Amino acid sequence: MAADRRLASRDIPRAGSDRSRRHGHRVRVAAATPGRRDRHSPDTRYARSARRNRGRARMTASLLVIAPHADDEILGAGAIMARAAQSGARIAVVVATNGAASDPGRDAETLANTRRDECRAGLEQMLGYVPALLFLDQPDGGLSSTAISPSRMSALADFVAEVAPDTILVTDPADGHPDHKAAFGLASRIIGSGIGRVLQVMPVSQRVDRRFDPTGYDAIAVGDFAERKRAALACHRSQLDPVAGFSLAPDICDAFTTVEYVRTAYDRLDRSNDAIPAAHFDSLFTQSPDPWRYDSEPYERDRFQRTIAALAGRRYRSALELGCANGALTEQFAPLCDRLLATDASQAALSAARDRIGARANVVLEQRTMPQEMPDARFDLIVASDMLYYLGLDGVVALMAAIEQSAMPDARIFLASYLGETETVITGEMAAEIAIAHLPGWTRIHAERTERLRIDVMARI
Repeated sequence: MAADRRLASRDIPRAGSDRSRRHGHRVRVAAATPGRRDRHSPDTRYARSARRNRGRARMTASLLVIAPHADDEILGAGAIMARAAQSGARIAVVVATNGAASDPGRDAETLANTRRDECRAGLEQMLGYVPALLFLDQPDGGLSSTAISPSRMSALADFVAEVAPDTILVTDPADGHPDHKAAFGLASRIIGSGIGRVLQVMPVSQRVDRRFDPTGYDAIAVGDFAERKRAALACHRSQLDPVAGFSLAPDICDAFTTVEYVRTAYDRLDRSNDAIPAAHFDSLFTQSPDPWRYDSEPYERDRFQRTIAALAGRRYRSALELGCANGALTEQFAPLCDRLLATDASQAALSAARDRIGARANVVLEQRTMPQEMPDARFDLIVASDMLYYLGLDGVVALMAAIEQSAMPDARIFLASYLGETETVITGEMAAEIAIAHLPGWTRIHAERTERLRIDVMARI
């Protein structure tokens, strides 16, 4: 969309410029602590790199908080905003949806107006003033990171240009609420366009749902801001005393007025955000032709079965598999394709794939590093299964641009993402939402998830 190009091409002053410094001294916004080891994590060297990225304190002169709904900014980041403001940082808030669906017992238009008023009052209680504030007025429960109207995207572009944030804080895509996932995707579009330095996430709905695992996050005590935060939450009366809808229970408010959590998803100046190099995977596949136990691990077998089920019922003329590893999945969906090009950056992985697949007339195996070496061809199926989080945010953004150029008009893009702890800088959930947010004009035609896996199939509709 034209608004997207405008957002991406604006010459926004970066953190450290005269414009960003004038709003005050740099202040600390904490990053996350290391997560647990997992079989999907990279080797020790890259895990340590990710931990360094998460554990390093962040300095910001301008903080932009993107809240899917009015009250998420207070719940997830009230004390973070207050500390930053107290230290001289400029604060800005975007509220993405109108909040009109939170209580079906009330008139939607009246509720939307009420929630805007509550948002202003809550921010004034928390900060002592109402910061720069933009309401995108998207449908509550229907936020999309790609389907916002050009006029609202233009308003967002103007707002972001004025704020010139060097840190963007948004809801964690691990939150169960779809609006929280889409808000992260929207934030990834802003940071992916070159605006801002640091992208951090805050868990909100997963804490409300009492299913939050703090592994990988930095816990930030609310401390002296607790009473102020309680007063700010009390301004959101429609959420505390609904007629028939969602309610912020007292114990939930107590939890949020005790501690806040953040996790760093991206830092433009930190090289641990880069894609993990082929040498890492060469080492793994040299030690074993099946380092992740594709043939025996229940997760992998389930992933393969769900992949074939999602792809079945259609014949693919020309398919591309990214990150084919030892060819375990390649072998299973090759019968659905007239021609299948399977690629991997690791020569050792491809050697294992050749041993596994043998000579098949419709399968070609090639060593390619993505997205730099995207084939000069067109495909009606592109598969990126359990590999996006290895690319980092910049890599996923670039790959989606390359995929758009290579996709036939009737193409399907298949994304599978592991939902456990990876110790890469971005998680599988983050990678999936970044990918979807950078496919404007595409619609999700199939989605499913288990505790450990999410699958998204995209098409142009």
